[in-house]
This record gives sequence, C-alpha cells and structure tokens, in this order.
Amino acid sequence: MKRIATRAELDRALAQIQASYSGTLAFAAHNLRTNEVVQINADATFPTASTIKLAILVELFRLVDAGRIDLHERMMLQSGDQVGGSGILKEFRSGLQPTIYDLAMLMVVLSDNTATNMLIDRVGGLDAINRTMQERYGLHTIVLHNRVDFAAIGGDIRRFGEASPADLVRLVAGIAQGALVSTAASAAMLDIMERQQYLDQLPRYFNVNPYAKDLGLTQEIRIGCKTGFFTGTRVDSGVIRLPEETTIAYCAMTDQGRDASFNAENEGAVINGLLGRVVLEYWWPASWDAARLTLPSPYIDALVAILGD
Repeated sequence: MKRIATRAELDRALAQIQASYSGTLAFAAHNLRTNEVVQINADATFPTASTIKLAILVELFRLVDAGRIDLHERMMLQSGDQVGGSGILKEFRSGLQPTIYDLAMLMVVLSDNTATNMLIDRVGGLDAINRTMQERYGLHTIVLHNRVDFAAIGGDIRRFGEASPADLVRLVAGIAQGALVSTAASAAMLDIMERQQYLDQLPRYFNVNPYAKDLGLTQEIRIGCKTGFFTGTRVDSGVIRLPEETTIAYCAMTDQGRDASFNAENEGAVINGLLGRVVLEYWWPASWDAARLTLPSPYIDALVAILGD
C-alpha cells in the first residue's frame, strides 16, 4: 500500500475505521508543528475512564508550582484508602508511606486507583479539580464526577469522568508546549506520562520499545500518555513526539462497543490503534518506512485491503 500522504486519503481511512467500529467513536489530533487538526465528533462528551487522571495530575502540579504541596511529602496508606481495579497499592499492607511524587507516578504509569483517590483528597477534592479545568483553563467538558468508587460508578463509567476529545487534546497540548501551569511543571508531567506502561491503545502498532529509557536507547517515536478502560470503553490521550520537532497531541475515545471483554485484542483498543497508525503515517515528517516504524497486524492488513492500493 502506498503511503497515506494526502488529507483526502487520511479522511478516507478514518471514515473506514469509524464505520468498522460497533459502538461510538470520537477522535481529535493536533499537529503542533504544522497546526493541522484532525477531528471526528471531537466536541462530543464521552466517558473518560482513567484518562481523567490527567486532570488530577495537572491540579497537583499547579499546587506544587504554587508552593502549596511538596512532591517529597509522604502520605500514609490506610486500609480505608484501598480500592479495587487498576494498580498495585491495593495489594500492600497499610502503613506504607509513599511520597506525593510516587503517588503521581503510580496514578499515571499504572493507573493506580488507590493512589488516585489519595491524590484527589490531597489536592482538595473533586470541586477543586473541576474548577481548575473549567474556570482556569476553559476546558468546560472535563469533569471528574466521583473518586474511584465502584459502588457509585456502577455500570456507567460516565459517573467517574467525562470530557470531549477536543478538550483533552487542549490539555495535553498545553503540557507538551510547556504552557500548562509552568514550563518546569509541564516538563515534569510529560516525563511522568512518558513512563506509561499501558501502550496497547493508540500506539499499539508503533514500533516502540517500552524499556528504551531503562536500556538507554534513543527512539524515533516517543509516547507520553494516559489510557483508560472499562466494559465497552477504551480511551487514550497523550502526546507523540517525532523527529524534526514534530509533536502530536491526541485523544481517541471509543464507547458502547459490543466487545465487553478485557482481552488484549479488545475491539476498542484495536480501533484506537488503527487511528494512531494512520495518523502516524500521515504526519510522519521524513521518509516513511512501515517495516521499521510500525508493527504488523491482520487488522492493518484488513484496512489496507479495503482502502486498496
């Protein structure tokens, strides 16, 4: 298949991906170097699942930057703090005293729900986070409705958090551009996001080594993101950094999919991966080499077959 090189070719590929999904899909991506924007239902409000934790991260670093919270401060883990779902703190005994920085890392890198609730409480609760998103930054669709409380959330993940892809892209673009909170705070947040261990959604077909930092390797593609998942819902928002100072802020949201599984090949995760694959190809700033830059997949082969040569 020839490279997706024109906007018409990209739009055709995106339309095919959208048509192939069993649920509802929204997507936004912003090339911060060229200022080109790609959008599908970008202003629609979707459940965020755990991507809402980016809003908590931003409020935390706003307070750190203001001198009201110290990242070295320690909080004691109490048995009442522990909640199920994603993360590792639920497995530890009470009495552990992680730092605020440790909790932020756990919340983003492992989507730790216990760490999330501890940080929500420390920054002043839901209202404080929502005021910052909506009043300070004008991101009116970003709303954290509850702490991680599965009794309150029940079967409706919207009861946890909601946002539009457009607003989440504005949020991560602010981080990428060093414009959110402060340059230093933005850099610290992006560093945490780039340690993300869940790379199974939008970058799932990128040829990236998740252990590159540990091994001292330099990669052509760098990902800093926060993912979220729930029954029938997959969400991923973050930043892709490419050669030639090309940076892409993105948010992919799939909801109400028929695939209710948590398998590796969940439909929503695959769809988000296809969105990432075609956008990477379109915005790659140099000579395109699919064999070097991406991973093979029968889902990509099927898309290629439909689009034709």
